[in-house]
Amino acid sequence: MLHELYMLSRSVTAQFLLFLPYWVSGLLAGSLVSVYLSERITAKMTRLNSGTGKRSLIPICMASALGIVSPLCMHGTVPVIAALGHKHVPQHQLAAFMVGSVLLNPNLFLLGFALGPEIALVRLLLAFICGSLAGAFALIFFKHRPLFDFSRFAPTGKEKKTFLRDLFKAIRVTTPYFLFGIVLTTLFYRYMPAEWITGMFGARRGLGVLFAASMSVPLYACGGGVIPLIRAWLFAGMNPGDALAFMIAGPATKINNLSAVKMILGVRHFLLYLAYCAGFAMIAGLLAGLVL
Repeated sequence: MLHELYMLSRSVTAQFLLFLPYWVSGLLAGSLVSVYLSERITAKMTRLNSGTGKRSLIPICMASALGIVSPLCMHGTVPVIAALGHKHVPQHQLAAFMVGSVLLNPNLFLLGFALGPEIALVRLLLAFICGSLAGAFALIFFKHRPLFDFSRFAPTGKEKKTFLRDLFKAIRVTTPYFLFGIVLTTLFYRYMPAEWITGMFGARRGLGVLFAASMSVPLYACGGGVIPLIRAWLFAGMNPGDALAFMIAGPATKINNLSAVKMILGVRHFLLYLAYCAGFAMIAGLLAGLVL
């Protein structure tokens, strides 16, 4: 018993040291952007239509990119989206910004390099495409009717942020999930046969994407926490496309994100959001699996 605990502790330490550089670099990048670039991102969102037609796809793509660059959690993004809505930023641009922000941020992007540069870069591309398509669909189907409801939000003052305060807050919020992911990964390596993962995600490509998107709903508590587990699954035979489907559907359906999104979409549009994100995750996972 003592020997087993000793071996587990060594495995946990080894996994922690393996992912520590990616985690720290992601935290530093996220806090730097949050403190020094957040106001510029917000200001850029209000000026996207300058020099372009209001229905141009260029502002939609730029809004999706700004959402990805934004380091805010979804409960922090929702008030920003509401404030931009009060400033009459077009709702299709807000949709692109929201979906891009849900799927990825600088912290998760850098942490994703623990899975390999190809997966990290393809995840970035898919998040950008997903946000841009969401904006395009909002422009097409909600041209003359409202998509968002900002009645619960009134314009508020700006909170003063410092780099160290933001960094320590990020460490406090993400550390429990990160450590839980490390422990869960260690238990998987020691006690779960690799054949199980190969059976679920190996040969059955279509079902593997469906399994991955479905499993992300209960398992995705924090992006940093699932990266070690996904890495273990990849080594055990998981298709990279299935991993990408998991990382798209997961943040889109994370409980905290869902509650925040529902506040500004309402029930009917919230269900459309869920269907869109789930469908995109599975289609993107299938295509990425073929390429990777």
